[in-house]
Amino acid sequence: MGLAVLITITLLCVAWSLWIRRVTWSCRWEVAATLNIALQGATVLLMSPLASETVGHWLHSLTGLWNLEDYIGHDMYVVAASAIVYNSLGRLQDDHAMQVTFKQYIERPATLCIPLLLAAFSLGNGAKIYAPDFFELHTDFWLGAYWLMLCGTLIYLLGYGSRALLILRKDPRSRTVANVYLAASLCGVMACAVRIVTVFVPSLQPIENGNLVWFFACMCGAGFALTSAHSWRVKAKWFSRASR
Repeated sequence: MGLAVLITITLLCVAWSLWIRRVTWSCRWEVAATLNIALQGATVLLMSPLASETVGHWLHSLTGLWNLEDYIGHDMYVVAASAIVYNSLGRLQDDHAMQVTFKQYIERPATLCIPLLLAAFSLGNGAKIYAPDFFELHTDFWLGAYWLMLCGTLIYLLGYGSRALLILRKDPRSRTVANVYLAASLCGVMACAVRIVTVFVPSLQPIENGNLVWFFACMCGAGFALTSAHSWRVKAKWFSRASR
């Protein structure tokens, strides 16, 4: 499957899900799931070669930094992963306990990660050499540090969210959705793991060439999008019957 087709299918899944869930932006307990979908869609779009050829050149003319759209997309993915955890914790803890847990174990690490990523990005090949596909860019020391920080943070966030999902799946009413969310989270972890392997084994980078990372990242986004849309449609039908 070509990269353009994979990206297009993922973005269509995201767009459909956002349309189905359009009323959830004002729903306190659903907005985090919707935000996750929107941010994952924006991440895929900003990492695409099309964005590099358009937005990337425009940002370079303003800042002098290449591939800045990819960095912005990666930041959005960190926030998206945080939203996954927020959505899961909100179904397990009362509001105060959830806020305390989220701030300590999710918000602080994610907030610390973003400026460190910018520093590593600015010092290495990431900002100096243009690449239509950022995954194909040769990894120097600073870009390697960038990938390790980004992927390590994402694995931590997705792993934390998965731990909450494992608890949620014990409830028969939540099991199906939790299982698919877990599978989508695993795809996100696999994308990060592949990227880390290519950092430590540079000879694999030209062979992998970003293909597996793209595949797993898109499966993660599409999985969350489709499942969240299905989950909301089920809830909406229940609300409709209950109001009669």
